[in-house]
Amino acid sequence: MFVFFFDYPKVKHSLWRAALEDPYPAWYLDTRGVIRAANLMAFWLWDALGAGEPIKADALLGKSTFTIFAHHFERIPVDQNGEFYAKKSAIVKRMNAEVGSDAILYASFIAAMKADPRLESIYGQAVLYPDNEWENPLRIMPPGLNGSTDFDSELLEFQVTVYRFERNTGFLATYIPTPTTMPAFEEMYSLLAGQYGEKVYMQSDDMEGDAAQSNQLPTNFEDAYRTYYPTIIHDPLWYITGENKAQRLLVGVSVVGMHFFELFFAPQIRQWLGPLQETSAPRTIRYFDMFTVTYLRDEHELHAEYEQTMKYLLQLQDFRDLLEISRKLNIRLNLPDNSEAPFYTCRVILPWPFSFEIALQFRNMVRFIHRNLFVHTDIRDYQVTLVPENYETEMALILLLLASTAQALDEDDKGYTPSFMQFIWLLTVVKTVKDGLTRDSGEEDEDEDRRWEPESAFGRIHEELVAKFREDQLDEVIAEFREISRALDDKGIVDKGVLLGMLYSFTGSMRQLDQLSVFLGEEIERHKGVMEKMRVGNLSQ
Repeated sequence: MFVFFFDYPKVKHSLWRAALEDPYPAWYLDTRGVIRAANLMAFWLWDALGAGEPIKADALLGKSTFTIFAHHFERIPVDQNGEFYAKKSAIVKRMNAEVGSDAILYASFIAAMKADPRLESIYGQAVLYPDNEWENPLRIMPPGLNGSTDFDSELLEFQVTVYRFERNTGFLATYIPTPTTMPAFEEMYSLLAGQYGEKVYMQSDDMEGDAAQSNQLPTNFEDAYRTYYPTIIHDPLWYITGENKAQRLLVGVSVVGMHFFELFFAPQIRQWLGPLQETSAPRTIRYFDMFTVTYLRDEHELHAEYEQTMKYLLQLQDFRDLLEISRKLNIRLNLPDNSEAPFYTCRVILPWPFSFEIALQFRNMVRFIHRNLFVHTDIRDYQVTLVPENYETEMALILLLLASTAQALDEDDKGYTPSFMQFIWLLTVVKTVKDGLTRDSGEEDEDEDRRWEPESAFGRIHEELVAKFREDQLDEVIAEFREISRALDDKGIVDKGVLLGMLYSFTGSMRQLDQLSVFLGEEIERHKGVMEKMRVGNLSQ
């Protein structure tokens, strides 16, 4: 097994708006940790909303997250948040030591840490590069309860994850409530969304400075769809009636004919989703309840089929339990004003079939498909598409569809593929990946982008490379492979270590690519050596 120095999990810049539409606290930070956008739940969590008062954007926007944290230390008990304090201290110590950094952004945090003996000890002992510094649990008193000592009965609990925007333009921090905290949060979300309205749920500034590029990136999900994104179609009662090739390859089997919740609650899917299912499942069931509520009427043409479907679903223990929870929670759902527009429902995390250690991260997008084009009724199908959150996930989907191309390589009598053709194949794969990942820059025609397919691109590029290189030019082929790997890393699209690791897992599953597996293993070791030298250099500074 090869181990890499993975940095913060990454998310596409084009998805930042969807992330802030989640019913849980989230904020968008620039590269210094200054808040550039936040949703209403973040304003509430950090006590920046006055009861019945208009939203004051500057209560959060433009302020350092570390200043916000420092002002709320009384709400964050030390004995239950050691990981939070240690990891935030590590970041502040590094940022404060940077030449040219704005010390005032971190001064409040440092002063507050040093004002308490226990926190001062944590700050002094904090290592500069803790493992997985991008995630931590947070246990915090509800807003307005500063100074209370009854922590155990009052604490809100979250799993906090900080994502790095690709191309190094900032960070996204999400606060996912634990199951015990979720009921209170759903109730507060519904209350605030109803009080302030959907249009002000997200507050943002002009995204100046490091985040300026975000205005140039697509925020329309319709423009982000690709033919190789996993997609299913289900009918009005949520029985799956269609799927694309990417969906079959990702899950490993055809799911046509299954009910959506039969798939959603399958043991393997439940294991893959983990804690995320605990937050997404009640909301998903609420969507089902809302979209089928009219079928409860005896006179509705789908009433009998609905009754049969519910009889079947209630035999699923997970569905039965979560249906009750969903109906008890005050869950508010967001639907688009335009019924033709796709809308975001929840996050989905699934493993990559070539390596279950690699988690693929998606935003689940839904589009209505109206059967009657003349009259829109409550009887409609649904297109459900998994849109990759980051370029690593997008690359994984491209590779998934390119696996079959390796079978076409000519083998010699001993069953081995000639070395030259293996490396031509590898170069074709990475050039295809590059072609797919760099098509959202706005330089290409949007319709052409949506029609782009990995297999056809691979065929075109492979023909070009076979015509370009001779068998005595293997070194040139390898040099171009390394150049593309470096370029994708330099542009902040895919880290070189991640790319090499995914290619190693990809080729390792194919017997005829044995020489590539050896080569990629050596490339990984070289990269690890370079990264280790960089890490040691950073620690010695």
